[in-house]
Amino acid sequence: MRVLSLILAFLLTAATPPVPDVLKPYIKGDRFDPGDYKWMKGRFPDATPEERAQDKRVSEWLIACYEDDLAAFRVELRALGIADPKMINTTSRNLLCSQVTSAPDVHHWTSFDAFQRSVDKAAPIADAYLMAVKVAKAMSAAKTPKLHDILIARPLGEQMLRVGAGWGEGDMAGAPAVSDDVQAVIVSRLLLAAVVEDHDNTEWLKALVAKQGWPKRSEIGEDAAEQAWLLVQHADADPAFQLSSLRLMEPLMAKGEVAKGDYAYLYDRVMLKITGKQRYATQATCDNGKRVPQPLEDEKAVDRLRADVGLAPVAGYLTGMDQTYGRCPPGQPR
Repeated sequence: MRVLSLILAFLLTAATPPVPDVLKPYIKGDRFDPGDYKWMKGRFPDATPEERAQDKRVSEWLIACYEDDLAAFRVELRALGIADPKMINTTSRNLLCSQVTSAPDVHHWTSFDAFQRSVDKAAPIADAYLMAVKVAKAMSAAKTPKLHDILIARPLGEQMLRVGAGWGEGDMAGAPAVSDDVQAVIVSRLLLAAVVEDHDNTEWLKALVAKQGWPKRSEIGEDAAEQAWLLVQHADADPAFQLSSLRLMEPLMAKGEVAKGDYAYLYDRVMLKITGKQRYATQATCDNGKRVPQPLEDEKAVDRLRADVGLAPVAGYLTGMDQTYGRCPPGQPR
């Protein structure tokens, strides 16, 4: 009861900072449309003092959002028994803040006018892809109330958006060729849409799990169970839900009701975020031109632990990542 009281006290005292005035014309409910991007003018070298001041208020708002979310996450995770949550590479749970953060990095441009020219070229391409995502979702929507069918259809949008964000590479190698600056705008618009998809999917899955527990393979089928895992794997804006789901999955894994590999990937994603270490080496990074696992709980035992959940040795896994995503650029530190 004391822990619950602390959570309630925090939630009652924590207040989301007011939205900066410069952003208000671009917001409808909890959705953000970057529109003409004039709210970003303060980030460019040719900005006026007033525009710089407006952008400073946006930056301060984003920082406050992130810090409020970190504090809330730590309270929730401590209530789940994590004494010292590290919160590494955490994303904001505030949907508006997350959408605004998806704006393109301005280092590609020397002026707002140059940026606008890139936007004019990129927007029709991005909008066409977003329309294709919308149509694909509508066409593939579950035709029955069966949970299996709903789960199979549910991740399509976020998967299309994540694939699209790799514009010009991998599965998107055949996409229309564009310059780096135009590509940056396209990708930012797709990632903004992905933020919304992930949020909506997480809220839907949370309601489902609260009602009936974690979906079992024997009840919904292996293919649908994998989609349920995919949704929680991408619920990064709610680490407490990810951790709770992981704990629900563990006893089911022992009964064959959850795939061992799914459990391993979620374990690493969650624990790396909240403790700073992973167990199965599923999360990798680049270090001076070489792909390496992020910090491990037990480096010497990692291949044995991977074998226990049906995963191949680390060396082959990292080689496969190089083949899929390309080799790490030389000289890039961890």
